[in-house]
Amino acid sequence: MEKKTGKNYSNNQKRQADEQPMMEQRGKNNVGKSTAELLAQAFTNGATDEKNAGPSFDIELWETILSGLRTSLQESASAQSQKETEEPFFVLLDPESTQPYLNRAWALDRFVLDDSFLYIMSLDPQLHQTDFRTLIFFKDGRLIKTRENSNNVMFSLFELIGFDYDFIRGISTRVSGKDTHCVPYIFGRYRFLPLSGPTRKNSSWINLSKVLHSRTLKGEKGVEVHFVNQHVFHLPVRPQFFTEKVKQASQTVHRQNHLLHSVLTNFDYADGIKEERAYNLLGNALHANAARLSTIPMDEYIQIVQFSLAETALRHPSLRDNPVADEALHLLRENLYGGLPHLRNAPI
Repeated sequence: MEKKTGKNYSNNQKRQADEQPMMEQRGKNNVGKSTAELLAQAFTNGATDEKNAGPSFDIELWETILSGLRTSLQESASAQSQKETEEPFFVLLDPESTQPYLNRAWALDRFVLDDSFLYIMSLDPQLHQTDFRTLIFFKDGRLIKTRENSNNVMFSLFELIGFDYDFIRGISTRVSGKDTHCVPYIFGRYRFLPLSGPTRKNSSWINLSKVLHSRTLKGEKGVEVHFVNQHVFHLPVRPQFFTEKVKQASQTVHRQNHLLHSVLTNFDYADGIKEERAYNLLGNALHANAARLSTIPMDEYIQIVQFSLAETALRHPSLRDNPVADEALHLLRENLYGGLPHLRNAPI
């Protein structure tokens, strides 16, 4: 019995020695293959071996497959854990607080901006020590840095929306009677605020539709703004300026909703008013100023839109310094604005 056992052990050793080069070769052939390819290979080999000489089990191949599956599960768990533990943005007025976000942002020269962004920061080369000109923070935690200036980034989004900034600014200027270079861009669900006049220089922008509330920073010249998903930004703007622009934006939202309601009513659609959410910044401003909000009849609002279109055309770069265009613009304001009570105080 002992001799038989010793003989079997000797035969097993010999067989393993003969199979070792084949297993090493199989291991080399499996390098770089996906788990799906290895599984397909295992089933193919099993079917061939079963047909030729009965069932077989390739240990080396299955160990490679199991190793690949373990690695995939570990990477997936790691990515999910990182996503769950990712901290919200917290950006202070100090440029140094921006540096970690700038370092980990994706560098992209060409991309399509959507309205899921929270804050578009115009970068100062000296303060932020970078040759990138814009840093963009998104609701889901994404970060993009680009060498495009902030206004070009925003204006590309306005092209997708269909109305440029000058057109929206023209309407707002005519309605409020105040000629200013910094007005909120409000068009339906698109609600953006430049932190300075984008017609003169590059400006940072915030997405007002993603803002929950704000408060004045104590002892500092700035405003703390809380966005959705617990993101917080300290903005370098005067609190009075910010409050005024939020109020202006809420009035524009109210007027646009009133206009839409008038149009739907005239076309015999069901009487439905979309309620502004009370827990966001614009919703709170809307309710706080409800008694002082003014509405504009639909026909007058359409005339204002027509005037804004005409002004936008007359301000086209090809007509710059053209005395005929300047005269036409002056006549437009002088003769047509008088017929609308909302435009009588508009700057000429």
